[in-house]
Amino acid sequence: MRLWEMKKLYAILIIGVLAIAASAQQRTVSEVKKSIEGMNLSIENIKSAMNRLKPAFTNDETKELAETWYVAGRVQYRLYDKYMSNRAIGKKVDAKAMGHALIEGYEHFNKALKLDTIVEKGKNGLPIIDRKTMRPKVKTKFSQDILRRINEHMNDYNKVGGELYNVKDWDGAYRAWEIFCQLVSRSGTMPDSVLGQTRYFQAITRWQQNDNRNAADLFAQARALGYNKKEAFDYALVCLSALNDDMGIVRTAAEAYEAFGTADLQYIRILINNHINREEYAQANELIDKAIAVNDDDAELHNLKGLVIEQQDGIEAAFPHFKRSAELAPDNAQTMFNVGRYYYNQAATITDKNPNLSRKDFNKKVQPLYREAMPYFEHALQLDPDNEEVKNALRNIYYKLGEGKKLEALDRK
Repeated sequence: MRLWEMKKLYAILIIGVLAIAASAQQRTVSEVKKSIEGMNLSIENIKSAMNRLKPAFTNDETKELAETWYVAGRVQYRLYDKYMSNRAIGKKVDAKAMGHALIEGYEHFNKALKLDTIVEKGKNGLPIIDRKTMRPKVKTKFSQDILRRINEHMNDYNKVGGELYNVKDWDGAYRAWEIFCQLVSRSGTMPDSVLGQTRYFQAITRWQQNDNRNAADLFAQARALGYNKKEAFDYALVCLSALNDDMGIVRTAAEAYEAFGTADLQYIRILINNHINREEYAQANELIDKAIAVNDDDAELHNLKGLVIEQQDGIEAAFPHFKRSAELAPDNAQTMFNVGRYYYNQAATITDKNPNLSRKDFNKKVQPLYREAMPYFEHALQLDPDNEEVKNALRNIYYKLGEGKKLEALDRK
């Protein structure tokens, strides 16, 4: 036999082998399709059928056939249904495997839908052209059945989302709920509030995995769809805080304040601080008054009130609120400092206005103010030992009052 004839023979043999392989895979697809019609298939039998089918997913001749993926979807749905029937009769089932069977079934069916287009041909063997679109007419073989099966299982995707969430399969739960949302949106059969709650649950799965950006976005979607429970705001604020998204925090707090008012003061505090940072003191003052009206015993609110008033009218007008804050929170370094600062500034103002102040007048007018300031600064320093501003104020007080031992002790720290 000549060399070129041998090459030709090898080529024929290779083509024949490939054809046999393709034929075998197509035959397997058909056999699996028939086998899953059995009424008494066990979990193991269905899994075995799926394993037989898997080589067809990568075979060049069968991976582009709609029937391959249609049958795969059928197998996975059958597996899910079997898990459910076993549970109904009291058998223990693998919730994670059950959930993923339903998810994978949907993925397989989706691939089948994309491939399920058959070009219609005329008697001459050529494609029939649609006169309106001027494109070849197409028909489907499996799509109607696929869509029917998916729609029949629509609510099951919501259920397995919960199942997978309970076993902490966050990605699986997210995917099941995503499919559910897609199906509900297409069908238009459920109110937005159902979608809102599902988006909330999806957000929790993202939060559990520290995906704060997507979690915050999903919490926002949930609220937009009508899921306005308090946790949808609070979790969102946690995520936005982790992202240092100040604009998002303020926006969400404003939304929460509109919904809940002063029932939870964390929202109004955020808005107050935002106004203060923007030097919008009138707006900040208005909100502080609303918050204090609800909780007059809140030391932080009185301190904020003092800071705002100080910016507008000076520290003397702010002092009553600083004093009230100190009474309510004696272990707050900032509050202690603000009260001490008031007395200290009063003393400094007298000495500044009277550069030739006599010792007698100093002892009568200035010394008492420094002595009022001193314990507040000392306590503030105990609470915040690294505060250089407090240290400097105390150094000056000790010097002016002749407290040498205290001054030496302070400098040794």
